[in-house]
Amino acid sequence: MAFDGIFLAAIREELTELIGSRVDRIFQPEKETLILHLRKARETKKLLLCSLPDQARVHLTAGGFTNPPSPPLFCMVLRKHLEGSFLAAIEQPGLERVLKLHFNTADELGRPTTRLLVVEIMGKHSNIILLKPDGEIVDASRRYTHAVSRHREVLPGRPYIPPPPQEKADPRQMDDEAFCNYLLSSSLNLPLQRLLVQKLSGIGPQTAAEILHRAALPVETTLNDCGQYELTRLWQALQEILAATAAPASQAVVVRNKEQQPLAFAAFDLYQYQDLPREYYEGPSKACDNFFAARREAQILAGMRLSLEHTLQRELKRCRKKESLQAATVAEASGAEAWRLAGELITANIYRLTRGQDSFTAINFYDPENKPITIKLDPALSPAENARIYFNRYNKAKNAARLAREQLEKTREEIAYLESINQALSIAVDKYDLVEIQRELRRAGYLPEPRSKQQAGRKAKQKEALRQSLPLEFTSPDGFKILVGKNNRQNDWLTLRQAADSDLWLHAKDIPGSHVIIKTEGRQVSAATLEMAARLAARYSSARQSSRVPVDYTLVKHVRKPAGAKPGRVIYDHQRTVYVTPIEIT
Repeated sequence: MAFDGIFLAAIREELTELIGSRVDRIFQPEKETLILHLRKARETKKLLLCSLPDQARVHLTAGGFTNPPSPPLFCMVLRKHLEGSFLAAIEQPGLERVLKLHFNTADELGRPTTRLLVVEIMGKHSNIILLKPDGEIVDASRRYTHAVSRHREVLPGRPYIPPPPQEKADPRQMDDEAFCNYLLSSSLNLPLQRLLVQKLSGIGPQTAAEILHRAALPVETTLNDCGQYELTRLWQALQEILAATAAPASQAVVVRNKEQQPLAFAAFDLYQYQDLPREYYEGPSKACDNFFAARREAQILAGMRLSLEHTLQRELKRCRKKESLQAATVAEASGAEAWRLAGELITANIYRLTRGQDSFTAINFYDPENKPITIKLDPALSPAENARIYFNRYNKAKNAARLAREQLEKTREEIAYLESINQALSIAVDKYDLVEIQRELRRAGYLPEPRSKQQAGRKAKQKEALRQSLPLEFTSPDGFKILVGKNNRQNDWLTLRQAADSDLWLHAKDIPGSHVIIKTEGRQVSAATLEMAARLAARYSSARQSSRVPVDYTLVKHVRKPAGAKPGRVIYDHQRTVYVTPIEIT
Protein backbone atom coordinates (compact mmCIF):
# COMPACT_ATOMS: atom_id res chain seq x y z
CA MET A 1 0.00 0.00 0.00
CA ALA A 2 1.43 3.42 -0.93
CA PHE A 3 -0.55 6.64 -1.15
CA ASP A 4 2.56 8.68 -1.86
CA GLY A 5 3.00 11.95 -3.74
CA ILE A 6 3.23 10.24 -7.13
CA PHE A 7 -0.06 8.44 -6.60
CA LEU A 8 -1.68 11.66 -5.38
CA ALA A 9 -0.44 13.36 -8.58
CA ALA A 10 -2.26 10.70 -10.60
CA ILE A 11 -5.41 11.30 -8.52
CA ARG A 12 -5.12 15.07 -9.03
CA GLU A 13 -4.84 14.55 -12.78
CA GLU A 14 -7.94 12.38 -12.74
CA LEU A 15 -9.92 14.88 -10.66
CA THR A 16 -9.33 17.78 -13.06
CA GLU A 17 -12.43 16.69 -14.96
CA LEU A 18 -14.48 17.63 -11.88
CA ILE A 19 -13.50 21.32 -12.03
CA GLY A 20 -16.71 23.28 -12.42
CA SER A 21 -18.78 20.73 -10.51
CA ARG A 22 -21.36 21.87 -7.98
CA VAL A 23 -21.25 20.52 -4.43
CA ASP A 24 -24.70 19.04 -4.01
CA ARG A 25 -24.44 17.20 -0.73
CA ILE A 26 -21.86 16.38 1.95
CA PHE A 27 -21.89 13.37 4.26
CA GLN A 28 -19.62 12.04 7.01
CA PRO A 29 -20.48 8.34 7.27
CA GLU A 30 -17.50 7.40 9.43
CA LYS A 31 -14.95 9.04 11.66
CA GLU A 32 -12.79 11.49 9.68
CA THR A 33 -14.27 10.24 6.40
CA LEU A 34 -16.17 12.67 4.14
CA ILE A 35 -18.16 12.11 0.96
CA LEU A 36 -18.73 15.10 -1.35
CA HIS A 37 -21.38 14.68 -4.04
CA LEU A 38 -20.17 16.68 -7.04
CA ARG A 39 -22.61 17.24 -9.92
CA LYS A 40 -21.60 18.32 -13.41
CA ALA A 41 -23.61 18.04 -16.62
CA ARG A 42 -26.31 15.92 -14.94
CA GLU A 43 -23.72 13.44 -13.71
CA THR A 44 -22.94 13.12 -10.00
CA LYS A 45 -19.70 11.68 -8.69
CA LYS A 46 -18.71 10.98 -5.11
CA LEU A 47 -15.37 12.28 -3.85
CA LEU A 48 -14.06 10.55 -0.73
CA LEU A 49 -11.73 12.37 1.68
CA CYS A 50 -10.28 10.51 4.66
CA SER A 51 -7.80 11.60 7.34
CA LEU A 52 -7.64 8.42 9.40
CA PRO A 53 -3.93 7.64 10.02
CA ASP A 54 -3.97 4.18 8.41
CA GLN A 55 -6.50 5.05 5.68
CA ALA A 56 -5.69 8.65 4.71
CA ARG A 57 -6.58 9.21 1.06
CA VAL A 58 -8.63 11.14 -1.49
CA HIS A 59 -10.27 9.60 -4.55
CA LEU A 60 -13.54 9.07 -6.36
CA THR A 61 -15.65 6.28 -4.95
CA ALA A 62 -18.53 4.12 -6.10
CA GLY A 63 -19.09 2.52 -2.71
CA GLY A 64 -22.20 2.77 -0.61
CA PHE A 65 -21.94 4.16 2.92
CA THR A 66 -24.34 4.24 5.85
CA ASN A 67 -24.68 7.69 7.35
CA PRO A 68 -25.20 8.25 11.09
CA PRO A 69 -28.63 9.43 12.32
CA SER A 70 -27.26 12.92 12.99
CA PRO A 71 -24.29 14.46 11.13
CA PRO A 72 -21.08 15.19 13.10
CA LEU A 73 -20.08 18.79 13.78
CA PHE A 74 -17.41 18.97 11.07
CA CYS A 75 -19.88 17.68 8.48
CA MET A 76 -22.37 20.40 9.44
CA VAL A 77 -19.65 23.07 9.15
CA LEU A 78 -18.75 21.85 5.67
CA ARG A 79 -22.39 21.82 4.63
CA LYS A 80 -22.75 25.40 5.76
CA HIS A 81 -19.71 26.63 3.83
CA LEU A 82 -19.49 24.32 0.80
CA GLU A 83 -22.92 23.01 -0.19
CA GLY A 84 -23.97 24.87 -3.33
CA SER A 85 -20.39 25.98 -4.07
CA PHE A 86 -18.44 25.17 -7.25
CA LEU A 87 -15.09 23.42 -7.47
CA ALA A 88 -12.83 26.02 -9.08
CA ALA A 89 -9.34 24.46 -8.98
CA ILE A 90 -7.34 21.53 -7.68
CA GLU A 91 -3.76 22.09 -6.61
CA GLN A 92 -0.94 19.86 -5.40
CA PRO A 93 2.22 21.66 -4.24
CA GLY A 94 4.97 19.83 -6.11
CA LEU A 95 4.72 16.15 -5.30
CA GLU A 96 3.78 16.73 -1.67
CA ARG A 97 1.02 14.62 -0.16
CA VAL A 98 -1.20 17.68 0.08
CA LEU A 99 -4.22 18.38 -2.12
CA LYS A 100 -5.93 21.77 -2.14
CA LEU A 101 -9.52 22.02 -3.36
CA HIS A 102 -10.60 25.60 -4.21
CA PHE A 103 -14.33 26.39 -4.10
CA ASN A 104 -16.25 29.45 -5.27
CA THR A 105 -19.18 30.18 -3.00
CA ALA A 106 -21.07 33.07 -1.32
CA ASP A 107 -21.01 34.36 2.22
CA GLU A 108 -24.00 34.95 4.52
CA LEU A 109 -24.82 38.20 2.67
CA GLY A 110 -24.66 36.61 -0.75
CA ARG A 111 -21.31 38.16 -1.69
CA PRO A 112 -18.92 36.04 -3.76
CA THR A 113 -16.14 34.47 -1.74
CA THR A 114 -13.95 31.39 -1.72
CA ARG A 115 -13.18 28.48 0.53
CA LEU A 116 -10.14 26.22 0.49
CA LEU A 117 -10.31 22.60 1.59
CA VAL A 118 -6.83 21.23 2.33
CA VAL A 119 -6.36 17.46 2.47
CA GLU A 120 -3.09 16.46 4.15
CA ILE A 121 -2.18 12.80 3.68
CA MET A 122 0.65 12.31 6.16
CA GLY A 123 0.07 9.17 8.19
CA LYS A 124 -0.71 9.95 11.82
CA HIS A 125 -0.54 13.70 11.01
CA SER A 126 -3.24 13.48 8.29
CA ASN A 127 -5.98 16.09 8.39
CA ILE A 128 -8.76 17.80 6.43
CA ILE A 129 -8.85 21.56 7.03
CA LEU A 130 -11.34 24.18 5.79
CA LEU A 131 -9.89 27.68 5.30
CA LYS A 132 -11.20 31.17 4.63
CA PRO A 133 -9.64 33.30 1.83
CA ASP A 134 -7.25 34.94 4.33
CA GLY A 135 -5.96 31.58 5.55
CA GLU A 136 -7.96 31.51 8.78
CA ILE A 137 -9.00 28.00 9.85
CA VAL A 138 -12.77 27.49 9.85
CA ASP A 139 -12.58 23.93 11.21
CA ALA A 140 -10.73 20.64 10.75
CA SER A 141 -11.44 16.94 11.01
CA ARG A 142 -8.74 16.74 13.70
CA ARG A 143 -8.24 19.68 16.04
CA TYR A 144 -5.10 19.96 18.17
CA THR A 145 -3.04 22.50 20.08
CA HIS A 146 0.67 23.09 20.66
CA ALA A 147 0.48 20.41 23.33
CA VAL A 148 0.25 17.94 20.45
CA SER A 149 2.34 19.71 17.80
CA ARG A 150 5.08 22.29 18.40
CA HIS A 151 4.94 23.28 14.73
CA ARG A 152 1.34 24.52 14.60
CA GLU A 153 -2.11 24.61 16.12
CA VAL A 154 -5.13 23.43 14.14
CA LEU A 155 -8.08 25.18 15.76
CA PRO A 156 -10.95 27.34 14.45
CA GLY A 157 -9.87 30.96 14.19
CA ARG A 158 -6.13 30.19 14.07
CA PRO A 159 -4.07 31.00 10.95
CA TYR A 160 -3.26 28.00 8.78
CA ILE A 161 0.38 26.94 8.87
CA PRO A 162 1.33 24.38 6.21
CA PRO A 163 3.15 21.21 7.26
CA PRO A 164 6.94 21.72 7.55
CA PRO A 165 8.51 21.57 4.08
CA GLN A 166 10.55 18.52 3.13
CA GLU A 167 13.97 19.18 1.68
CA LYS A 168 13.45 16.96 -1.32
CA ALA A 169 13.94 17.47 -5.04
CA ASP A 170 11.10 17.14 -7.54
CA PRO A 171 12.21 14.34 -9.90
CA ARG A 172 10.09 15.82 -12.70
CA GLN A 173 12.34 18.90 -12.76
CA MET A 174 15.60 16.95 -13.26
CA ASP A 175 17.46 15.47 -16.21
CA ASP A 176 19.59 12.34 -16.01
CA GLU A 177 22.81 14.21 -15.26
CA ALA A 178 21.24 16.31 -12.49
CA PHE A 179 19.64 13.17 -11.08
CA CYS A 180 22.96 11.30 -10.87
CA ASN A 181 24.84 14.26 -9.39
CA TYR A 182 22.09 14.85 -6.85
CA LEU A 183 22.21 11.24 -5.61
CA LEU A 184 26.01 11.17 -5.54
CA SER A 185 25.99 14.12 -3.13
CA SER A 186 24.52 11.80 -0.48
CA SER A 187 26.14 9.24 1.80
CA LEU A 188 27.60 6.42 -0.28
CA ASN A 189 26.68 3.76 2.29
CA LEU A 190 22.97 4.58 2.23
CA PRO A 191 20.73 1.85 0.65
CA LEU A 192 19.21 3.03 -2.62
CA GLN A 193 15.62 2.41 -1.55
CA ARG A 194 16.04 4.57 1.53
CA LEU A 195 17.98 7.15 -0.49
CA LEU A 196 15.20 7.55 -3.07
CA VAL A 197 12.61 8.06 -0.32
CA GLN A 198 14.73 10.60 1.54
CA LYS A 199 15.94 12.64 -1.44
CA LEU A 200 13.10 12.62 -3.99
CA SER A 201 9.71 14.19 -3.48
CA GLY A 202 6.66 11.98 -4.00
CA ILE A 203 8.56 8.69 -3.72
CA GLY A 204 7.32 6.29 -1.04
CA PRO A 205 8.94 2.99 0.01
CA GLN A 206 6.77 0.93 -2.35
CA THR A 207 7.53 3.17 -5.33
CA ALA A 208 11.24 3.14 -4.46
CA ALA A 209 11.20 -0.66 -4.34
CA GLU A 210 9.46 -0.72 -7.74
CA ILE A 211 12.12 1.58 -9.22
CA LEU A 212 14.86 -0.75 -7.97
CA HIS A 213 13.04 -3.79 -9.32
CA ARG A 214 12.62 -2.24 -12.76
CA ALA A 215 16.29 -1.25 -12.73
CA ALA A 216 17.18 -4.88 -11.89
CA LEU A 217 19.00 -3.79 -8.73
CA PRO A 218 18.78 -5.69 -5.43
CA VAL A 219 16.99 -3.95 -2.57
CA GLU A 220 20.13 -3.96 -0.42
CA THR A 221 22.14 -2.07 -3.08
CA THR A 222 23.93 1.01 -1.73
CA LEU A 223 25.08 4.08 -3.61
CA ASN A 224 28.65 2.89 -3.19
CA ASP A 225 27.78 -0.20 -5.28
CA CYS A 226 26.58 1.89 -8.22
CA GLY A 227 28.43 3.12 -11.24
CA GLN A 228 27.19 5.20 -14.15
CA TYR A 229 25.41 2.18 -15.64
CA GLU A 230 23.40 1.44 -12.46
CA LEU A 231 22.48 5.10 -11.98
CA THR A 232 21.33 5.33 -15.61
CA ARG A 233 19.13 2.24 -15.12
CA LEU A 234 17.72 3.83 -11.99
CA TRP A 235 16.92 7.04 -13.91
CA GLN A 236 15.23 5.13 -16.72
CA ALA A 237 13.07 3.17 -14.27
CA LEU A 238 12.06 6.42 -12.57
CA GLN A 239 11.06 7.92 -15.92
CA GLU A 240 8.89 4.87 -16.71
CA ILE A 241 6.95 5.37 -13.50
CA LEU A 242 6.60 9.14 -13.94
CA ALA A 243 5.34 8.63 -17.50
CA ALA A 244 2.81 6.02 -16.38
CA THR A 245 1.57 8.37 -13.66
CA ALA A 246 1.26 11.43 -15.91
CA ALA A 247 -0.60 9.58 -18.67
CA PRO A 248 -4.20 8.36 -18.34
CA ALA A 249 -3.56 5.64 -15.79
CA SER A 250 -4.84 2.60 -17.63
CA GLN A 251 -2.39 0.45 -15.68
CA ALA A 252 -3.63 1.33 -12.19
CA VAL A 253 -3.39 -1.93 -10.30
CA VAL A 254 -4.35 -3.72 -7.10
CA VAL A 255 -2.16 -6.66 -6.08
CA ARG A 256 -3.54 -9.41 -3.85
CA ASN A 257 -1.74 -12.04 -1.83
CA LYS A 258 -2.27 -15.77 -2.25
CA GLU A 259 -5.25 -15.61 0.12
CA GLN A 260 -6.81 -12.99 -2.20
CA GLN A 261 -6.43 -10.25 0.41
CA PRO A 262 -5.44 -6.78 -0.90
CA LEU A 263 -1.69 -6.26 -0.60
CA ALA A 264 -0.75 -3.15 -2.60
CA PHE A 265 -2.04 -0.62 -5.14
CA ALA A 266 -0.42 1.89 -7.48
CA ALA A 267 -1.11 4.08 -10.51
CA PHE A 268 1.25 1.87 -12.53
CA ASP A 269 1.85 -1.85 -12.75
CA LEU A 270 3.84 -3.32 -9.86
CA TYR A 271 6.39 -5.69 -11.37
CA GLN A 272 7.94 -6.38 -7.95
CA TYR A 273 4.98 -8.67 -7.14
CA GLN A 274 5.54 -10.92 -10.14
CA ASP A 275 3.82 -14.11 -8.98
CA LEU A 276 0.82 -12.61 -7.20
CA PRO A 277 -2.67 -12.09 -8.67
CA ARG A 278 -3.58 -8.56 -9.69
CA GLU A 279 -6.45 -6.53 -11.08
CA TYR A 280 -6.17 -3.57 -13.47
CA TYR A 281 -8.39 -0.49 -13.45
CA GLU A 282 -9.07 2.44 -15.74
CA GLY A 283 -7.90 5.02 -13.24
CA PRO A 284 -6.17 5.37 -9.89
CA SER A 285 -9.43 6.18 -8.08
CA LYS A 286 -10.99 2.84 -8.99
CA ALA A 287 -7.87 0.98 -7.91
CA CYS A 288 -7.68 2.85 -4.61
CA ASP A 289 -11.41 2.51 -4.00
CA ASN A 290 -11.30 -1.22 -4.63
CA PHE A 291 -8.24 -1.69 -2.42
CA PHE A 292 -9.68 0.09 0.60
CA ALA A 293 -13.13 -1.44 0.11
CA ALA A 294 -11.58 -4.92 0.10
CA ARG A 295 -9.41 -4.08 3.09
CA ARG A 296 -12.38 -2.62 4.96
CA GLU A 297 -14.37 -5.76 4.20
CA ALA A 298 -11.48 -7.88 5.50
CA GLN A 299 -11.32 -5.77 8.68
CA ILE A 300 -15.07 -6.09 9.20
CA LEU A 301 -14.85 -9.86 8.74
CA ALA A 302 -11.89 -10.08 11.11
CA GLY A 303 -13.81 -8.06 13.70
CA MET A 304 -16.92 -10.17 13.21
CA ARG A 305 -14.94 -13.40 13.52
CA LEU A 306 -13.24 -12.11 16.68
CA SER A 307 -16.59 -11.12 18.17
CA LEU A 308 -18.06 -14.56 17.44
CA GLU A 309 -14.99 -16.26 18.89
CA HIS A 310 -15.31 -14.15 22.04
CA THR A 311 -19.00 -15.07 22.39
CA LEU A 312 -18.30 -18.78 21.96
CA GLN A 313 -15.37 -18.80 24.38
CA ARG A 314 -17.42 -16.90 26.95
CA GLU A 315 -20.32 -19.34 26.68
CA LEU A 316 -18.03 -22.39 26.71
CA LYS A 317 -16.30 -21.07 29.83
CA ARG A 318 -19.68 -20.57 31.50
CA CYS A 319 -20.86 -24.06 30.56
CA ARG A 320 -17.64 -25.76 31.66
CA LYS A 321 -17.80 -24.02 35.03
CA LYS A 322 -21.40 -25.17 35.39
CA GLU A 323 -20.41 -28.69 34.33
CA SER A 324 -17.74 -28.78 37.05
CA LEU A 325 -20.18 -27.72 39.75
CA GLN A 326 -22.84 -30.19 38.63
CA ALA A 327 -20.32 -33.03 38.43
CA ALA A 328 -19.20 -32.21 41.97
CA THR A 329 -22.82 -32.39 43.15
CA VAL A 330 -23.22 -35.80 41.53
CA ALA A 331 -19.96 -36.99 43.08
CA GLU A 332 -21.10 -35.85 46.52
CA ALA A 333 -24.19 -38.03 46.18
CA SER A 334 -21.99 -41.11 46.22
CA GLY A 335 -21.54 -40.50 49.97
CA ALA A 336 -25.27 -40.29 50.55
CA GLU A 337 -25.52 -44.07 51.03
CA ALA A 338 -23.55 -43.71 54.27
CA TRP A 339 -26.31 -41.42 55.62
CA ARG A 340 -29.02 -43.91 54.65
CA LEU A 341 -27.06 -46.73 56.31
CA ALA A 342 -26.65 -44.67 59.49
CA GLY A 343 -30.39 -44.00 59.60
CA GLU A 344 -31.25 -47.66 59.13
CA LEU A 345 -28.77 -48.85 61.79
CA ILE A 346 -30.11 -46.30 64.26
CA THR A 347 -33.66 -47.54 63.55
CA ALA A 348 -32.61 -51.18 63.90
CA ASN A 349 -30.87 -50.51 67.22
CA ILE A 350 -33.25 -47.90 68.61
CA TYR A 351 -34.29 -50.20 71.46
CA ARG A 352 -30.82 -49.94 73.02
CA LEU A 353 -30.17 -46.23 72.39
CA THR A 354 -30.97 -43.36 74.71
CA ARG A 355 -30.95 -39.57 74.52
CA GLY A 356 -27.58 -38.12 75.48
CA GLN A 357 -25.37 -40.62 73.60
CA ASP A 358 -22.88 -39.02 71.18
CA SER A 359 -22.19 -42.27 69.27
CA PHE A 360 -22.79 -46.01 69.23
CA THR A 361 -21.25 -49.05 67.55
CA ALA A 362 -23.30 -51.66 65.75
CA ILE A 363 -22.86 -54.54 63.32
CA ASN A 364 -23.19 -53.44 59.67
CA PHE A 365 -25.60 -56.08 58.39
CA TYR A 366 -24.99 -54.87 54.80
CA ASP A 367 -21.33 -55.87 55.09
CA PRO A 368 -20.65 -59.51 54.02
CA GLU A 369 -18.11 -59.76 56.86
CA ASN A 370 -20.46 -58.13 59.41
CA LYS A 371 -17.84 -55.59 60.44
CA PRO A 372 -18.80 -53.18 63.21
CA ILE A 373 -19.40 -49.51 62.39
CA THR A 374 -19.49 -46.46 64.68
CA ILE A 375 -22.18 -43.86 64.06
CA LYS A 376 -22.15 -40.38 65.54
CA LEU A 377 -25.24 -39.08 67.32
CA ASP A 378 -26.44 -35.68 68.48
CA PRO A 379 -26.77 -36.11 72.28
CA ALA A 380 -29.39 -33.36 72.42
CA LEU A 381 -31.73 -35.38 70.18
CA SER A 382 -33.60 -38.61 70.67
CA PRO A 383 -32.53 -41.72 68.67
CA ALA A 384 -35.58 -41.34 66.39
CA GLU A 385 -34.73 -37.69 65.72
CA ASN A 386 -31.13 -38.67 64.89
CA ALA A 387 -32.39 -41.31 62.46
CA ARG A 388 -34.73 -38.76 60.83
CA ILE A 389 -31.83 -36.31 60.34
CA TYR A 390 -29.74 -38.94 58.57
CA PHE A 391 -32.67 -39.94 56.32
CA ASN A 392 -33.34 -36.27 55.49
CA ARG A 393 -29.69 -35.79 54.50
CA TYR A 394 -29.87 -38.88 52.32
CA ASN A 395 -33.09 -37.84 50.56
CA LYS A 396 -31.83 -34.29 50.01
CA ALA A 397 -28.54 -35.51 48.51
CA LYS A 398 -30.34 -38.12 46.39
CA ASN A 399 -32.75 -35.53 44.93
CA ALA A 400 -29.94 -33.03 44.36
CA ALA A 401 -27.90 -35.70 42.58
CA ARG A 402 -30.84 -36.64 40.36
CA LEU A 403 -31.40 -33.03 39.33
CA ALA A 404 -27.66 -32.47 38.92
CA ARG A 405 -27.38 -35.53 36.64
CA GLU A 406 -30.21 -34.19 34.48
CA GLN A 407 -28.65 -30.74 34.34
CA LEU A 408 -25.20 -32.20 33.74
CA GLU A 409 -26.47 -34.08 30.72
CA LYS A 410 -28.04 -30.90 29.33
CA THR A 411 -24.89 -28.91 30.04
CA ARG A 412 -22.72 -31.45 28.21
CA GLU A 413 -25.13 -31.35 25.27
CA GLU A 414 -24.82 -27.55 25.25
CA ILE A 415 -21.02 -27.78 25.34
CA ALA A 416 -21.09 -30.20 22.40
CA TYR A 417 -23.38 -27.80 20.52
CA LEU A 418 -21.14 -24.78 21.20
CA GLU A 419 -18.07 -26.78 20.17
CA SER A 420 -19.82 -27.67 16.90
CA ILE A 421 -20.39 -23.95 16.23
CA ASN A 422 -16.78 -23.25 17.18
CA GLN A 423 -15.66 -25.86 14.67
CA ALA A 424 -17.87 -24.26 11.99
CA LEU A 425 -16.31 -20.89 12.77
CA SER A 426 -12.82 -22.34 12.33
CA ILE A 427 -13.61 -23.35 8.72
CA ALA A 428 -15.69 -20.28 7.79
CA VAL A 429 -14.11 -18.58 4.76
CA ASP A 430 -16.32 -15.62 3.86
CA LYS A 431 -18.90 -13.21 5.22
CA TYR A 432 -21.80 -15.47 4.28
CA ASP A 433 -20.45 -18.24 6.52
CA LEU A 434 -19.95 -15.79 9.39
CA VAL A 435 -23.41 -14.27 8.96
CA GLU A 436 -24.96 -17.74 9.10
CA ILE A 437 -23.09 -18.57 12.31
CA GLN A 438 -24.11 -15.23 13.79
CA ARG A 439 -27.73 -15.94 12.89
CA GLU A 440 -27.57 -19.36 14.56
CA LEU A 441 -26.15 -17.84 17.75
CA ARG A 442 -28.96 -15.29 17.75
CA ARG A 443 -31.61 -17.97 17.33
CA ALA A 444 -30.05 -19.95 20.18
CA GLY A 445 -30.15 -16.87 22.42
CA TYR A 446 -26.40 -16.38 22.77
CA LEU A 447 -26.51 -13.06 20.89
CA PRO A 448 -29.17 -10.34 21.19
CA GLU A 449 -31.43 -9.48 18.31
CA PRO A 450 -30.81 -6.07 16.65
CA ARG A 451 -32.96 -3.29 18.03
CA SER A 452 -32.38 -0.17 15.97
CA LYS A 453 -33.63 0.36 12.44
CA GLN A 454 -30.07 0.52 11.22
CA GLN A 455 -29.30 -2.85 12.79
CA ALA A 456 -32.56 -4.26 11.42
CA GLY A 457 -31.57 -3.13 7.93
CA ARG A 458 -28.21 -4.79 8.39
CA LYS A 459 -29.98 -7.94 9.53
CA ALA A 460 -32.12 -7.93 6.35
CA LYS A 461 -28.92 -7.78 4.30
CA GLN A 462 -27.55 -10.68 6.31
CA LYS A 463 -30.67 -12.73 5.55
CA GLU A 464 -30.08 -12.04 1.89
CA ALA A 465 -26.48 -13.15 2.34
CA LEU A 466 -27.66 -16.48 3.74
CA ARG A 467 -28.91 -17.48 0.32
CA GLN A 468 -25.38 -17.29 -1.00
CA SER A 469 -23.82 -19.51 1.71
CA LEU A 470 -23.55 -22.99 0.23
CA PRO A 471 -21.95 -26.26 1.34
CA LEU A 472 -18.54 -27.21 0.00
CA GLU A 473 -18.58 -29.44 -3.02
CA PHE A 474 -15.93 -31.93 -4.15
CA THR A 475 -15.69 -34.58 -6.85
CA SER A 476 -14.07 -37.94 -6.17
CA PRO A 477 -11.70 -39.63 -8.68
CA ASP A 478 -14.63 -41.88 -9.63
CA GLY A 479 -16.93 -38.96 -10.37
CA PHE A 480 -19.04 -39.02 -7.20
CA LYS A 481 -20.20 -35.69 -5.84
CA ILE A 482 -19.25 -35.12 -2.19
CA LEU A 483 -20.94 -32.36 -0.20
CA VAL A 484 -19.61 -30.96 3.09
CA GLY A 485 -21.68 -28.78 5.43
CA LYS A 486 -19.86 -25.76 6.83
CA ASN A 487 -22.13 -25.17 9.84
CA ASN A 488 -25.04 -26.70 11.71
CA ARG A 489 -27.72 -25.21 9.48
CA GLN A 490 -26.06 -26.57 6.38
CA ASN A 491 -25.50 -29.92 8.10
CA ASP A 492 -29.26 -30.24 8.80
CA TRP A 493 -30.15 -29.16 5.29
CA LEU A 494 -27.72 -31.60 3.69
CA THR A 495 -28.66 -34.63 5.79
CA LEU A 496 -32.39 -34.15 6.30
CA ARG A 497 -33.49 -32.43 3.09
CA GLN A 498 -31.00 -32.61 0.28
CA ALA A 499 -29.64 -36.16 0.66
CA ALA A 500 -31.48 -39.23 -0.59
CA ASP A 501 -31.96 -42.36 1.54
CA SER A 502 -29.46 -44.25 -0.60
CA ASP A 503 -26.71 -41.63 -0.20
CA LEU A 504 -23.85 -42.22 2.23
CA TRP A 505 -23.51 -40.07 5.35
CA LEU A 506 -20.19 -39.58 7.15
CA HIS A 507 -19.14 -37.82 10.34
CA ALA A 508 -16.10 -37.84 12.64
CA LYS A 509 -16.92 -40.23 15.50
CA ASP A 510 -17.91 -38.46 18.73
CA ILE A 511 -16.15 -35.28 17.55
CA PRO A 512 -17.67 -31.91 16.49
CA GLY A 513 -17.50 -31.69 12.72
CA SER A 514 -19.25 -31.37 9.40
CA HIS A 515 -21.81 -33.71 7.91
CA VAL A 516 -20.46 -35.21 4.69
CA ILE A 517 -22.73 -36.66 2.00
CA ILE A 518 -21.70 -38.90 -0.91
CA LYS A 519 -24.32 -38.57 -3.67
CA THR A 520 -24.52 -42.17 -4.85
CA GLU A 521 -27.33 -41.82 -7.43
CA GLY A 522 -27.91 -45.55 -7.05
CA ARG A 523 -24.30 -46.53 -7.81
CA GLN A 524 -21.95 -48.61 -5.71
CA VAL A 525 -19.46 -46.36 -3.88
CA SER A 526 -15.84 -47.31 -4.48
CA ALA A 527 -13.24 -47.62 -1.75
CA ALA A 528 -11.36 -44.59 -3.13
CA THR A 529 -14.46 -42.38 -2.94
CA LEU A 530 -15.27 -43.59 0.56
CA GLU A 531 -11.73 -42.87 1.71
CA MET A 532 -11.79 -39.38 0.19
CA ALA A 533 -15.11 -38.56 1.87
CA ALA A 534 -13.87 -39.91 5.21
CA ARG A 535 -10.71 -37.83 4.97
CA LEU A 536 -12.87 -34.77 4.22
CA ALA A 537 -15.00 -35.53 7.30
CA ALA A 538 -11.79 -35.70 9.35
CA ARG A 539 -10.46 -32.51 7.77
CA TYR A 540 -13.63 -30.56 8.58
CA SER A 541 -13.78 -31.65 12.21
CA SER A 542 -12.14 -30.45 15.40
CA ALA A 543 -9.67 -33.36 15.07
CA ARG A 544 -8.21 -32.09 11.79
CA GLN A 545 -4.74 -31.79 13.38
CA SER A 546 -4.70 -35.50 14.31
CA SER A 547 -3.06 -38.18 12.23
CA ARG A 548 -5.65 -40.93 12.80
CA VAL A 549 -9.30 -39.88 13.07
CA PRO A 550 -12.24 -42.30 13.48
CA VAL A 551 -15.02 -41.57 10.99
CA ASP A 552 -18.45 -43.25 11.06
CA TYR A 553 -20.41 -43.84 7.88
CA THR A 554 -23.88 -45.19 7.19
CA LEU A 555 -26.76 -44.77 4.78
CA VAL A 556 -28.73 -41.53 5.10
CA LYS A 557 -31.89 -43.54 5.85
CA HIS A 558 -30.28 -44.61 9.13
CA VAL A 559 -29.73 -41.00 10.24
CA ARG A 560 -32.47 -39.14 12.08
CA LYS A 561 -32.93 -36.07 14.23
CA PRO A 562 -34.28 -36.45 17.79
CA ALA A 563 -37.29 -34.36 18.69
CA GLY A 564 -36.23 -30.95 19.99
CA ALA A 565 -32.57 -31.48 19.18
CA LYS A 566 -30.34 -28.51 18.49
CA PRO A 567 -29.23 -27.69 14.92
CA GLY A 568 -26.70 -30.17 13.56
CA ARG A 569 -27.53 -32.81 16.18
CA VAL A 570 -28.52 -36.26 14.81
CA ILE A 571 -28.46 -39.89 15.88
CA TYR A 572 -27.67 -42.84 13.64
CA ASP A 573 -27.20 -46.61 13.57
CA HIS A 574 -25.99 -49.41 11.27
CA GLN A 575 -22.70 -47.49 11.06
CA ARG A 576 -19.21 -48.65 10.34
CA THR A 577 -16.01 -46.90 11.37
CA VAL A 578 -12.84 -46.20 9.41
CA TYR A 579 -9.64 -44.53 10.63
CA VAL A 580 -8.17 -41.97 8.27
CA THR A 581 -5.73 -39.07 8.04
CA PRO A 582 -7.37 -35.69 7.34
CA ILE A 583 -7.04 -34.68 3.71
CA GLU A 584 -4.80 -31.76 2.77
CA ILE A 585 -6.61 -29.02 0.84
CA THR A 586 -4.61 -26.42 -1.08
